[in-house]
Amino acid sequence: MTRNRRVFMAVPRGRLLAFLLGAALPLQAQDPGAMPAMGASEGIRAMRPPAESLRTVPQIKAYLAEVVAPAIPDLSSLDLSGLDLTAVDFRKANLTGARLEGTNLSGAQLFSCDFTDAIATAAVFAGANMDVTTLRRADLRRANLRGASLFASILEAADLREADLRDTRIIGYLRKARLNGATLANANIGADPGNQSMGVMRAQFVSADLTGADFTGANLYKADFSFATLADAKLIRADLRNADLVQTDFTGADLTGADLGAADLAGAIFLKVTGLDSVKGLDQARNRDQARFDPRTPGHPSPLLLTSESLHEPPPAPGVPRPAPPHRLPPRRGSARPHRW
Repeated sequence: MTRNRRVFMAVPRGRLLAFLLGAALPLQAQDPGAMPAMGASEGIRAMRPPAESLRTVPQIKAYLAEVVAPAIPDLSSLDLSGLDLTAVDFRKANLTGARLEGTNLSGAQLFSCDFTDAIATAAVFAGANMDVTTLRRADLRRANLRGASLFASILEAADLREADLRDTRIIGYLRKARLNGATLANANIGADPGNQSMGVMRAQFVSADLTGADFTGANLYKADFSFATLADAKLIRADLRNADLVQTDFTGADLTGADLGAADLAGAIFLKVTGLDSVKGLDQARNRDQARFDPRTPGHPSPLLLTSESLHEPPPAPGVPRPAPPHRLPPRRGSARPHRW
C-alpha cells in the first residue's frame, strides 16, 4: 500500500495568491467590475555592483545585460536623474525608491517594473511600455507620459499633478491618485471587454483628485470615478458611458458634448456645470434622480437641493387672500389615527 506524499513546489508569492484567488472565485461569479491581479510581480533580485559603478548609461546597460532570468535587475534607491535611457530594456527591474528626476525614458521597455516610492518629477516616459508596472506612491509631477501604455498597472496614491498623459492607454488602479491639472486629452482609458481574456478590466479612479484635469475627447467608457473629485475638469466630448460616477464631484466642470449614457449618477454633484444642456445620454443615465443639479435646472430635478419655497405653491399676489387649508375629518371614535386623504 502506497502512502500519499505531499509535494511542495516553490511558487512565487504573487502567482500563488493569484492562483488561490482564482480557485476561490468561480469565473461565472466574477464581478465584471473587479480587476484581475495587476502590477509588477515579485521576483528574485539579482546581485548588483556598488552604486558608484552604476552612474552612467553604459554602466547601467551593461548591468542590465548581465542579469539572467528569472532574476530581475536591482536598481532600487539609485540616483539615475538626468540620464538619457531612451529605448532601454529594463527587464522587469526593481526601481523602488529610485530617483529619476528629469530622466529620459522615452520608448523604454518598462514592462512589469516596480517604481514604488520612486521620484520621477519631470521625467519623460513618452511612448514607453509601462504595462503591468507598479507606480504606487510614485512622484510623477510634470512627467511626460504621452503615448505611453499603462495596461494593468498600479498607480495607487501616485502623484501625477500637471503630468502630460495625452494619447495614453490606461487600464489601471489609480485609487487616491492625484492628477490635479493633468492633461489626459484623447487618452484611451475605456474598458475593452472584447480584448480581455481574464475578464473585464477597467480604470479605477476611486477617491482620486482630478481637479482641473483635462479629459477632452478621452475614452472613459466604464471607468470608475466613484467618490472622485472632477471639479473644474474639462470633459468636453468625453465618453463616460457606463461609468461609475457615484458621489463624483463635477462642480464647475465643462461637460460640453460628453456622453453619460447608462452611467451611474447616484449622489453625483453637477453644480455650476458648463454645457449640461449638450450632454448626451443623460436621460438614459442610472440613478439620475439621485444626482445633485443646480436648482431650477430645466429637466434635471434635484431632490437633494429642493428649497422650502420649491415644496409649496408660489405665494399669492399682494392683496389676494391665501386659500383656506383643505378640510380634514376628525378622527374616528376610539381611534387616535386621523383619516388619510
